[in-house]
Amino acid sequence: MCGIVGSVGLHNPHDYILDGLKLLNYRGYDSAGLAYFEHGIKIYKDKGSVEHLETLVPHNFSSLVAIGHTRWATHGVANKTNSHPHLSYHQKITIVHNGVIENYQEIKNFLLKEKYDFYSETDTEVIANLLDYFYTKNNDMLMSIKESISLINGSYAICLFNDDHPDVLYVMKRSSPLLIGHGDGFNLVSSDASAMIKYTNKFIDLNDKEYGIVTKDNIQIFNEKGEAVNKEYISRDIADIAIDLKGYPHYMVKEIEEIPDVCAKLLSTYYKDGDYHFDKELIDALSKANHIIFIACGTSYHASLVGGRLFESFANISTSEYIASEWANHPRITGEWPFVIMLSQSGETADLISCLKIIEEKKIPSLVITNTEGSTLDRKCQYSLLLHAGKEVSVASTKAYVAQVSLLALIVGAVSKQKYIYEDLLKATSYINNVQNNIEKIRNIASNIKKSESLYFLGRGYDYLLSLEASLKLKEVSYIHSEAFPGGEIKHGPIALIDKNTPVIVFITDEENAVHMRNNIQEVVARGAKVYVISTKSLAKKDDDIVLDDFPYYLTSVVSSTFAFYLAYYTSLLKGYNVDRPRNLAKSVTVE
Repeated sequence: MCGIVGSVGLHNPHDYILDGLKLLNYRGYDSAGLAYFEHGIKIYKDKGSVEHLETLVPHNFSSLVAIGHTRWATHGVANKTNSHPHLSYHQKITIVHNGVIENYQEIKNFLLKEKYDFYSETDTEVIANLLDYFYTKNNDMLMSIKESISLINGSYAICLFNDDHPDVLYVMKRSSPLLIGHGDGFNLVSSDASAMIKYTNKFIDLNDKEYGIVTKDNIQIFNEKGEAVNKEYISRDIADIAIDLKGYPHYMVKEIEEIPDVCAKLLSTYYKDGDYHFDKELIDALSKANHIIFIACGTSYHASLVGGRLFESFANISTSEYIASEWANHPRITGEWPFVIMLSQSGETADLISCLKIIEEKKIPSLVITNTEGSTLDRKCQYSLLLHAGKEVSVASTKAYVAQVSLLALIVGAVSKQKYIYEDLLKATSYINNVQNNIEKIRNIASNIKKSESLYFLGRGYDYLLSLEASLKLKEVSYIHSEAFPGGEIKHGPIALIDKNTPVIVFITDEENAVHMRNNIQEVVARGAKVYVISTKSLAKKDDDIVLDDFPYYLTSVVSSTFAFYLAYYTSLLKGYNVDRPRNLAKSVTVE
């Protein structure tokens, strides 16, 4: 979602900027824009397609620097004003940005006190003005970037230029891909190598909190401490570029790190103007139902378990959750006014299509939640809601699972008329980066478990439902035998599987179940288990392995799932397996 292109040194950057933006349209966008310097800063942008933008822009322009952007609206609606590029208050700095700035409101409040005005609703303009604020004080662009990085929380890939230095591009990056392409007498910037491959096959990948200065003949990169960093050029395999690896070593980790952006897009799509934004007929139909039947497979089934509990807890509607292949052969319809919710990332899952035939025969209202517009289920179900998660290439689903849970929570909020569910989701999304800050600890756990033959996940309530998905993800990509159990069930048989050094991973994010889970830990420790605890701050003990910021406990599948995904990823990686293409599995299961 969102795309960046930039150039410095190209004689006429028109074709590179616009063609590059077209190559990034797979990411999804709702507006586009570009900026360059020719006798002053020129900005062209509008809601709509790159093709529409092309009609607004002069065919030839002579500028040493140019930047372009395709935007998928998060902060602020899709319109011309909120489109990128954005110009800072003193009209010095022109910026394009991918990502989500979590503390933008705090920074904006500070800048308002410093007499800065804002013209858009975006978090991007806040960063433009923060850079402007520091630049007016120190007249040093690199120092302004360094000071801004120290204050910004969230994800960003940023490319900008300054009116005072119209032959220079500046870049900064955290948790959102950004690459520099090196040419002969020119250099390029993009969020995806595919936009640059026509011009160069020599790239520099920026790491988190790195920033730099790019001229037509030189590239200088610095870390967050301001120390120069030596970067080696790498080449990209043309086949990988064609299917959009976006600078990451594997699709799975790319898709994990897209989760905050996916959540932000969902929230902005289905909550607008202070209220939930769903088809009224759909919400009325759900509200009238006295029983909801969830039908799904695999990861989607685990998301449906969370959705079922949310509907029962917050909307007071009873639910049943079924694996599609089982329901298709033994359909069970409960309630006088049932409603069916089907979850399928691809929208082409054969078992679900079989179920849909029965649902249509019984004339039961149905909703599909899918990531694929135009798919069979999207077209044939009575109602359809899209995840807007972007292309998910890795067979092991990550961002689509979080999107499913998040969208189900939003639907429950709309049905129950509880606006705080949206607010809780907004908070939970901001806490995902806290998981990313524990990467080294997660890698250490992965290193410790990689040779294990069996591993067990424990949790209670929503933590147990997350444990099911965590276990599936680990077994999918690392091939370690893994099971998940409710904490209270361990003594009813599964404890027989525990022996010396058996890894047991425990989630504790729910205050109501915390004491019970601590007792379960002692039960498995007494049998020799090696326990790893993932908890939240208010429930943490001294020796817990990963401690996350407190978040609403019923959203653990939004926040803590990122830990589970990283753990599976690094365990597979350390074992030398194909992370994105695990054996015997396919992304879309189109046979029964």
